[in-house]
Amino acid sequence: MTDDLATMERYLRGHLDEKRLLHSVRTADEAVTLAKRYGADEHKALVAGLLHDVAKGSCRHGLFDVAKQYKVDVDPVERDNPELLHGKVGAAMVRDDLGITDEDILSAIRWHTTGHADMSLLEKIIYIADLIEPGRSFEGIDQIRDLACQDIDEAMLTALKQVMAFVKSKGFTLHPNSVEAYQYILNKRRNSQA
Repeated sequence: MTDDLATMERYLRGHLDEKRLLHSVRTADEAVTLAKRYGADEHKALVAGLLHDVAKGSCRHGLFDVAKQYKVDVDPVERDNPELLHGKVGAAMVRDDLGITDEDILSAIRWHTTGHADMSLLEKIIYIADLIEPGRSFEGIDQIRDLACQDIDEAMLTALKQVMAFVKSKGFTLHPNSVEAYQYILNKRRNSQA
């Protein structure tokens, strides 16, 4: 795996416009802050945060071609909503192109868009960091930011609920992985309180 930040930056500059690159840097900074807060590996948070959106540089339908190139399976929901595919494609790109084989990092990149049941701490950190980085602004973001500093699972529940409501309001198909992520955390909370 390359630990060379300069190599990662060159790779990102070859795939992302300046706006998306700045978002990636802010996400990485936020991920490191959350990693410090929760005792996660800061270097892995930095790398996953920097590289999480590398596939965003592919145009919406071009992601199908990139997915095919990197041998990434596309599920029916991703076929209907290609933006959901960029996490899986990005993980494959950095694995093959940069030689990153650390499964924690790859998994955090892979799942930062939809989440999934039983997410690791690093996966949650990247999911939340991507949403709350300082360049983001949407209704409810302050609540998620506050929760992110207090309770990562509560932040995940609030974020997932908000994202699922947004997706439904736009008439898009909700990915089952997002529902499973929400239900898993909710059930875990209920069981721990019982």
